[in-house]
Amino acid sequence: MNKDLRRIIQPGFTLYFLVFLLFSAGAAYLNLTFGLISFCVCLLLLMHNRLSARSRRRAVMDYMKSLSLEIDQVSHTSITTLPMPALVAMATTGEILWSNDSFNSITGNTSGVMGVRINEIAPTFDTRWLIEGKQQYPAELRVGKNSFHVFGSLLAGEHEIGALMVLYFVECTDYVRLRDEYDQTRPVTAILSIDNYDELLKNLNDSEKSNMLAGIDKRIVDWAATSQGLLRKYERDKYLFVLENGELQKLSNRKFSILDEVREVTSSEGVAATLSIGVGKDGDTFIENFRFASLALEMGLSRGGDQAVIKNKYAFEFFGGMSKEVEKRTKVKSRVVANALSQLIRDSSQVLIMGHSRADMDAIGAAVGLVCAVREREKPVHIVVDHDSNLAKDLIARFDNVESCRGTFISPDAAMVMCDFNTLLIVVDTNRPDYVESPALLESINKIAVIDHHRRAANYIEHCVLQLHETYASSASELVSELLQYMVSASSILPVEAEALLAGIFLDTKGFSIKAGVRTFEAAAYLKRAGAEVTSIKALFQSSFSEYMSRQHIIAGATDCGGGIILAVTDEEKDRATAAKAADELLNISGVLASVVVFRSGNDTILSARSSGKVNVQVLMEKLGGGGSQSAAGAQMAGVPVSDAEPLVRGAIADYLAAAEKTAE
Repeated sequence: MNKDLRRIIQPGFTLYFLVFLLFSAGAAYLNLTFGLISFCVCLLLLMHNRLSARSRRRAVMDYMKSLSLEIDQVSHTSITTLPMPALVAMATTGEILWSNDSFNSITGNTSGVMGVRINEIAPTFDTRWLIEGKQQYPAELRVGKNSFHVFGSLLAGEHEIGALMVLYFVECTDYVRLRDEYDQTRPVTAILSIDNYDELLKNLNDSEKSNMLAGIDKRIVDWAATSQGLLRKYERDKYLFVLENGELQKLSNRKFSILDEVREVTSSEGVAATLSIGVGKDGDTFIENFRFASLALEMGLSRGGDQAVIKNKYAFEFFGGMSKEVEKRTKVKSRVVANALSQLIRDSSQVLIMGHSRADMDAIGAAVGLVCAVREREKPVHIVVDHDSNLAKDLIARFDNVESCRGTFISPDAAMVMCDFNTLLIVVDTNRPDYVESPALLESINKIAVIDHHRRAANYIEHCVLQLHETYASSASELVSELLQYMVSASSILPVEAEALLAGIFLDTKGFSIKAGVRTFEAAAYLKRAGAEVTSIKALFQSSFSEYMSRQHIIAGATDCGGGIILAVTDEEKDRATAAKAADELLNISGVLASVVVFRSGNDTILSARSSGKVNVQVLMEKLGGGGSQSAAGAQMAGVPVSDAEPLVRGAIADYLAAAEKTAE
């Protein structure tokens, strides 16, 4: 029995007995006979007290048991007749041991569901929330035609603690219906833009221009009419489309078929029209939705166009993007950016230049080229690079051997120490904040410029004071070479700087074999005039015998995945540069359009993908959490063994080929 309860029901006579014993001792001192009689009486009273206390405790316990039974009966009756559906089930298996009439009625089985598993009634139900100590199911549970909020707890009974669970169901069907109706009818803003408007109409007469634009307009109007939205053309190449969220879901399910329909319109010169769509949703106001749509459209265009991008408050969603980027022939943007960058350099106390982690020759080449521009404006300049972890050690060594350039390359830690409030940070060859050489340095500097040729990622570097982002360009080195033409004279470029830029272009174009447009060769010619030697650049791409054999070992294990895509998988530890070269070499095989090399690096699995231009490996790698450009991309699966990664890669390739086949149709 509980000690506190015992004190309540059992009076304390101890003090009285002590006093009586003292009295008996005193009486015995005066009269032995009277003392013995007193002592015997004291013992009899003590025994009587003990027996009566025991009897009282027994009576109290009997009363409490009867009261508990009455309470249990009341509880059982109340649960049974409770209008709220309730049940008791095994927590481990979900087998229903008991349910009240209210729960039986919502299942449609009035005879009872004892022995049935909850998953058979509600397939989405699981018990993880109860095990985690939560008292409410994290989502609405569908039972029959109705929706419920589910509350519950683990019980102890005949089974061990946690073996049983009791669940209570609160109907929320009307709430769910109203919420879904609200979500479906929320306004969505979309901006449609013809990507290559000027290229389409170039060299066409007025009649041909009218016919082409009419063909595009008709397809867009017919497509929009199916969604019961409001479509208005507000510029020569742009449309504003307002619709409901429910209709947007239908368009998404059809993968924005208008992209394929517009692509059917071609000019007399064989140029196909392409469309980009930026969609903004879930904004608090129409203005915010329009801003989201503008950002989404900008994202789509920076990724090469011919795609739809949906943006809400938290993320981007991409559709399409299979087409090849179209090279722009005008250099107006390069001139404008060059002038703006020159002014930024002049207004800064110093300039730091940083590429992506494990910098390659394109990142280092672009950075070295910018050193020349900063030097002409007499500002301190340094390139931030990890000397131990990069793919351009030979190029860096060449630059360091030039006395006037010595000390240009510094570590990220040294850069953190020297940066101040007025420091300009130029990021080259990447637009993702998590891919830069030093994310901490990026966060520490508020004046940032970005020069990149990769398709813009969803988590791109925001709040830039200047940005040159051209996906048509072969490399970041090509973009920097164009800027230098407006920033410095050719005679001011050191031969080692010109060779670094040309090496970057040579790397990303695979020796001018892929993604080499007119502007690429113009940049190469400019660098050649500045003193670049082709033979010196070729020496940078030579490999050792052991590296060559390691590369051949990777190639030997390659398999054909169909659609012109080759997959090479090895569970051995490989150098990233070796794997990349193996992927490049696989492209030399007849009929191969793209190659993917999967290898182990520590506890991670690394993917290196290359394309001849017809397969967009960036879209492929994005399916696996990576990114890059159309012709060169990669991904990293942290903590995933190669054996587990291989089926994921094959699945991504199959999905890409299926999407590409559908687009071709």
